[in-house]
Amino acid sequence: MSKKSEQRTALVVSGAGARGAYEAGAVQALLPVLAPDDVVPPILVGTSAGALNVAGLAAYADLGGEQAAKEVVAAWSGAELTDVFSPIGTLLRTGGSTLGRLIGLPVPPPAGLLDTSPMRASLEALIPWDRLHENIRMGKVRAVAVATTSLATGGTVVFVEHADDVRLPGYDAHRNIRYVSTTLDVDHLLASAAIPMLFQPVEITGENRGWYIDGGLLLNTPIKPALELGAERIGVVASHPQERLPLPSGSTAQANPPDVLGTAALSLRAILTDRMIDDLWTLRNRNGTKGYRAVDVVFAGPTLQETSKIDRLAKDAFDSMLGLRGRVRHPMETTLMSLMSDVRPGHDELLSYTMFDSKFTGPAADLGSKCTPQSS
Repeated sequence: MSKKSEQRTALVVSGAGARGAYEAGAVQALLPVLAPDDVVPPILVGTSAGALNVAGLAAYADLGGEQAAKEVVAAWSGAELTDVFSPIGTLLRTGGSTLGRLIGLPVPPPAGLLDTSPMRASLEALIPWDRLHENIRMGKVRAVAVATTSLATGGTVVFVEHADDVRLPGYDAHRNIRYVSTTLDVDHLLASAAIPMLFQPVEITGENRGWYIDGGLLLNTPIKPALELGAERIGVVASHPQERLPLPSGSTAQANPPDVLGTAALSLRAILTDRMIDDLWTLRNRNGTKGYRAVDVVFAGPTLQETSKIDRLAKDAFDSMLGLRGRVRHPMETTLMSLMSDVRPGHDELLSYTMFDSKFTGPAADLGSKCTPQSS
């Protein structure tokens, strides 16, 4: 790979909730193909859990690609549910608000159902921010971009920390994407990962001050920002396949409609995958046509045949938590997680987005590390 092409290589990591652990492992599998000189790609773009992954890579970029990926995997593999949300705080927040309103008190509804205050301290501890800024200043990484959704405009805002000679893209009116130059901090990651209704919106100060939520609502796989930042070779990491699931046969189709949790899982899948599949299809079909520069794409994620493996890992982790020891150690966590799992379709998939526990994240990262990158 030439020096010029190295400078034009980007890594794009999708949002995926707790499936971000699988993506961290998939990054390990992809980097030797995408950046064979053991460097972190100079352009890093992520949404939600993907934003956490690219920030971690940027923070350890001075160690080389292989070691940086190992550091990110280690962080996911040691995750605990209480690193993300407080079960007691969640019950007080949601239950207290509901009870107050029932008895007629002027109590506003909570901004998010879960108390995610522990997540801030976790990200502050896991990501060495000074090191991230230094790696960008020293040229180990040229740009780190984090996608969010603005509550003020309903559009995507991509916050970018970048080298002085990197040109920031202008406003994209077609996709309603605005780019803001900034010094990244924990608020940008919290905003990018703020799942609507579950997590609270996050206020970001400075330019484009306002309230922000999960960037995955509109731009879960931020390929477009990577292109706008000049990428000519892109590695895309996701926890879903790059093809749509086949239509079910008459014998396997559900006789009854899914319940609310099954519907939530289906909705998440649609939000997380459809735009990515469309963007990859468009990008590959434009390659070589007049007026468009050629862009090499390498995808790392599960195949259609492997899609259920991640769900099974979440179910196995959940089952282990239901044992006596698990219920004694984590009574609040197991109670809350029990609300999202039974034998009905879609519940295991929903668990895989929310099981921020090492019993799931460790095996999920290992599974991701075994994926086979696919070049276009």
